[in-house]
Amino acid sequence: MFGAHPMFRIGGGGYQITNSLRFRASNSAYLSRSFGSPTSNIKWTWSGWIKRGALGSQQIFCGGDGSSNNFFAVTYTASDTIQISQIASGAYNVQMATTAVFRDPSAWYHLVVIYDSANATSTDRIQIYVNNSRQTVSYSTGPFGASTACQWNVSGRTHYLRRLDYAALYGDMYAANETFVDGQALTPASFGQTDATTGVWVPKAYSGTYGANGFFLEFKDAASTTTIGYDTSGNSNNFTTSGISVTAGGTFDQMLDTPTNNYAVWSPIDRGDTGLDVTNGNLGYTISNAVSGICRASFAASTGKWYWELTAGANWTASPQHGISPVSAVNTGDATSGGGYGFESAATSRLFANGAATGNYGSQINSGDVLMIAVDFDAGKIWYGKNGTWFGSPAGDPAAGTNQSQTISTGVIYAPMFGRDSSNATTTNYVNFGQRAFAYTPPTGFKALNTQNIANTTLSLSGSFTGNAAADGPFVWTNGNPATLLINGNAVTFGTDADKTAGGFKLRTSSASYNASGSNTWTATAGKRFVQSRKPNNAQVNP
Repeated sequence: MFGAHPMFRIGGGGYQITNSLRFRASNSAYLSRSFGSPTSNIKWTWSGWIKRGALGSQQIFCGGDGSSNNFFAVTYTASDTIQISQIASGAYNVQMATTAVFRDPSAWYHLVVIYDSANATSTDRIQIYVNNSRQTVSYSTGPFGASTACQWNVSGRTHYLRRLDYAALYGDMYAANETFVDGQALTPASFGQTDATTGVWVPKAYSGTYGANGFFLEFKDAASTTTIGYDTSGNSNNFTTSGISVTAGGTFDQMLDTPTNNYAVWSPIDRGDTGLDVTNGNLGYTISNAVSGICRASFAASTGKWYWELTAGANWTASPQHGISPVSAVNTGDATSGGGYGFESAATSRLFANGAATGNYGSQINSGDVLMIAVDFDAGKIWYGKNGTWFGSPAGDPAAGTNQSQTISTGVIYAPMFGRDSSNATTTNYVNFGQRAFAYTPPTGFKALNTQNIANTTLSLSGSFTGNAAADGPFVWTNGNPATLLINGNAVTFGTDADKTAGGFKLRTSSASYNASGSNTWTATAGKRFVQSRKPNNAQVNP
């Protein structure tokens, strides 16, 4: 029931990860386990692939005695650095944070934390790697003395994944191949490798031993909330789940979205109004006030046939628009301005094109309904339907060429979008780009938006964008990440002026040198493409 549709199964060679687990901070989701006697309390390695949902303060993993006096925690901070903190007997012995920031929600990071407190070099006693690159850190406290015991990996204590030990801080993110090796200080090469063709850091199977408290979480058994937390290392160090759902529908948390097959999500860094609140691993959204703008997805395409669904949550009262938007359009204003197309699910439902209504169409979407969207970029057509039936007369299958709802421009790079220009909705609505089972069978030949399906197209190296003179600047799609970037002739410092992501760059400054109100030009040198020979690009570190 929860497997991939045959047309969406993972292809390509090499090591493939089948599943991830979504942790919804809105549902206080986490995993926990009481540890037994460790192989070593002063040497261990944690490895995991993480795809960020919400940015800002998010918990990755933590162990302690349930108080603020004794704990070890790995956390995304409010400024999106990775921080490691350890308190023993009420006093910090280490508090360190990366100088780099991690604000790319479009793809997967590989994070490795190494605790080796017997190491002769004090600054090597805790090491942080992201995508096989050791991270530069700054210390508020520490480094600690040789052979300092760790507050994680302690017998009799409850250890948490995606929750702080002593307070209600959770982690809104996805995790895959989460691994703990008790008693060894390993390098990232034990868990990943550089793809010889693409240069992308990719997963590989771990072949070593795990130690007494070691575990390997593949999240592959969704028969129950118990089995989804099973350890497959052979140790049977199983985790208890809380706030995790394996019930079919929008809250189903086992995903096909993995480091080897990355799926589209709503992009919290490409939205035109903060009232468009993206939630639940960027698959849910609420509209909390009357807004004027859109939120686009993290993927874009100009060719191919694509299908996705939107499930309306409880208390659905508003009439949001859903459809596609050119990535070159501003994300403010009417939902379909700038060459976009959409369906508005009001009591009198209608279609929109380029910001203007083009006629009544279909019927209202109500709580519990599934809105279906199918788009053929090559033929220049987009269709909408509800609960398994396509709108229009005759109500035919889009794959058969009947039931055309809108004609769209071809040769344009579009991303899925939702938007609203009046009223409000407080309910949570769920999109599905194929990372969980679709509610209805897609039209023949229409595919899910993932990196196994999107064509391997060229990275854009120049262009223009409309700036907003705000620190929360526009997102610019480039089909890959720039290695270096000039805006208006000025060299960009990543992490300060802009962030690079797997699919483009995000302006982070109001400076007119980079984000002037009106037209700005940019040129770049090529980094990795978003899709390379069926190897998804990694989430990007800034700088």
